[in-house]
Amino acid sequence: RIAARARELVDQGTPIEAACRIIILEDQLEEAQRINAEYRRAAERPNPPTEP
Repeated sequence: RIAARARELVDQGTPIEAACRIIILEDQLEEAQRINAEYRRAAERPNPPTEP
């Protein structure tokens, strides 16, 4: 998957160094979005009552 994405960017004229950086940033963005979705789901769950 990563190699295919790099090839796609290079074929479009992106220098290989920039293509690698773009791929790293895309992966970081995907991970951040996954974590945010988990936090969002956790925040939507009702909190159990706490005992005094």
